[in-house]
Amino acid sequence: MPETTSLSVNERARHLETLAATPTALKEALRGVPRKLLLFTPAPGKWSILEILCHMRDMEREAYLERYTRILAEPEPRLPDLNGDAFAIERDYRGQKAGDVLRDWARLRRESLRLLRKAKPEQWRRAGIHETAGRLTIDDLVVRHAVGNDAAHLAQIDAIKRRAALLERLAAAPAALASALKGVADDALWRREPSGKWSMIENAAHVRDIERVYQERLSKTAFGDRPAFWMLDNDRAATLLKYAESNPAAVVKEFRRLREDTLVLLRALPHAAWRRTGLHPKRGELTLEQLAEVLAGHDDSHLGKIRALRG
Repeated sequence: MPETTSLSVNERARHLETLAATPTALKEALRGVPRKLLLFTPAPGKWSILEILCHMRDMEREAYLERYTRILAEPEPRLPDLNGDAFAIERDYRGQKAGDVLRDWARLRRESLRLLRKAKPEQWRRAGIHETAGRLTIDDLVVRHAVGNDAAHLAQIDAIKRRAALLERLAAAPAALASALKGVADDALWRREPSGKWSMIENAAHVRDIERVYQERLSKTAFGDRPAFWMLDNDRAATLLKYAESNPAAVVKEFRRLREDTLVLLRALPHAAWRRTGLHPKRGELTLEQLAEVLAGHDDSHLGKIRALRG
């Protein structure tokens, strides 16, 4: 049986402060989040923000408030395990209203804090017997509550918002490229800068071909063990593939196809894969998420150059 936690007075106070601060932090995290983003799932089998919020409400009631109440009132009560995944389906988390869920959770959190703040020092060592985790004291539960529940779920919500924003940036790039090239006269499209830097069409063809490079990097990172990446010789590719003679409609069409494949890969990856790393020859070790961010930044850079040349 695992050892139980014994917190100092200061540690208990710190965890209670975390529990008391979470309502404000959670409201701020949800401020301005549209329904579409509330329902966005970052990977197959992973919860959306709304499902996490519903889970927090139900765990507040059944995993914490109810257990605190029983442990304080009964001698070592038996505590059933709770299946959060089953709750998400059986209680139709995705069909619920975030505002109602948040209000219910906040009310339950106030009750939990009221109960804990009234508990005497010796009561914090009272315990229940969890059917899978074994003996859990109030001290144990409070640590789980503040760190394993609040901090972890707030971090999840932040990660989901970042993931959604990143995928949205990547998804928008083909249309942005098409718009930047639309209606441009041929002589402007192929005209290089006085410095000799690439023309609009050469920048566009480069964006298309770098997509292939990053597809390989993302795939190797997702399924390999810290792979080392090779660097494309951009000027050599531009010469061999005759970027300056490229057809803009064909470039946009191919970039759109490639980017759609990239997004299929990224959207299908489990959450853990986003933390896997590869070795970039210039940037060093990067996570898969950082690679995707670099790719989005590359889009922005070359679209900016194309728009500047057009202007």
